[in-house]
Amino acid sequence: MDIHAKEFSKSFRGFDENEVNDFLNEVMQAYASTLDENEHLRAELAREREKVEDFRRIEQSVRETLVVAQKTAEDTMTNAKQNADHTLELAAKEAQNLRREATLQAKAQLDEAADKVRAVVAEYERLVREKHQFLRRMKGNVQAELALIEDAIAEMPDMVDEKKAKSLVEAEGKQSEEDV
Repeated sequence: MDIHAKEFSKSFRGFDENEVNDFLNEVMQAYASTLDENEHLRAELAREREKVEDFRRIEQSVRETLVVAQKTAEDTMTNAKQNADHTLELAAKEAQNLRREATLQAKAQLDEAADKVRAVVAEYERLVREKHQFLRRMKGNVQAELALIEDAIAEMPDMVDEKKAKSLVEAEGKQSEEDV
């Protein structure tokens, strides 16, 4: 459908030709955009359909593999049962011994790991305590230094103006906080 080339007959009191052309241009752009989007969606749908078909082929292959695997498993089970009846008791005893040994070994490893975890946790807690003690000491030191500076400023002659003294105290306080 050719919207752009569409011409209308003119009448004595017809619509404004420029307005009609502008509107047709808008409709043509919207139509072209819709066609582009439709083409994009069709291509995407085709890709998705290909994916679905691929998945169906994979599903069929998996099903066939499962059937073969099930048959093989059944055959193997039958042969194994026939061949293993006379050794089953020995294998069960050996498995029980291995299980017992593995359980003891696993328990020992778990106990060792738990000891290591406890040691790491204790060390971490010690380090946290030391950090807090250090920060408290540093804060006390900074506060003591700040008090000394404030006392010194209070004892200074009035030659230093109050704004300079406050800025000095604030700068020293900021410097001390940064050092912490």
